Amino acid sequence: MKKYLLLFCALSLFITGCSSKFAYNNIDWLMYWYIDDYVELDKTQKKLLDGHVSQWMKWHREDELTEYQAQLEQIKLQISQNNVSAQQWEQHFNNAKQHWVRFRDHISPELVRLAPSLSDEQVNALFAELDKENQKRIEERQDSNVEKRLKKNIKNTQENAREFIGKLSVEQKNIIMNFAEDFQSSFDLWMAYRQRIQSAAHDMLLNERKEAHFKQSFLTLLSQPETYQDEKLAQISTHNNQVYASMLAALSTSLTPKQQRKAMKELQDIIDDITDLQED
Repeated sequence: MKKYLLLFCALSLFITGCSSKFAYNNIDWLMYWYIDDYVELDKTQKKLLDGHVSQWMKWHREDELTEYQAQLEQIKLQISQNNVSAQQWEQHFNNAKQHWVRFRDHISPELVRLAPSLSDEQVNALFAELDKENQKRIEERQDSNVEKRLKKNIKNTQENAREFIGKLSVEQKNIIMNFAEDFQSSFDLWMAYRQRIQSAAHDMLLNERKEAHFKQSFLTLLSQPETYQDEKLAQISTHNNQVYASMLAALSTSLTPKQQRKAMKELQDIIDDITDLQED
């Protein structure tokens, strides 16, 4: 059931481009296509989920998209002034997190009500797939090293920046390279956190879903996942957010007029997409 939450979160935060606009409008069948990789729902479960999906999307379209649009308008205005500070970027990160928190808190109670419909076989199949996915990520990580990962991160960040502002100057490439070295790895701590919360969810769904206390316990797990997070992981996440905010601040002050126009056009395109989604 937690995978439903993760999927909706991924599709709801900062819709970008036509493909994501298409995904948003077709989230019902895309969701089933995604879930099939983890657990096979029966007809009754799909019918129950269909009703909730319609309610979630109605709420999200009517209430949440306005919040996204307002934040993007603010970012566009700040970029037009060619001076977005690190503190402002951090505030945008915090605002984006609140989009996710509102969404999580809205659908978690309903996910809790759906959870008891899963059979033991479905629960075990779900977490077997999650374990397989975890192991794949660990193995992929082991096939790399610090130097390769740094080069990959630099390349990906430069490509993302290029898509948003256009061709990068030597100065801008150097900004990204210099800040990339300041990021701290959180992979091991993140994987341990992921496995802890999955293990707790597996145990609750398998052994407690028919108990009177289950709904409250499972709701706490879904709505307060940070209780399973290591303090060191939280510290690294805060540090990396600060580094990323500083990097974006440095890039924002380095924009040429042409890059600034492209960035504002990219933002306006997303804003227009959100407006279209609200009117659908």
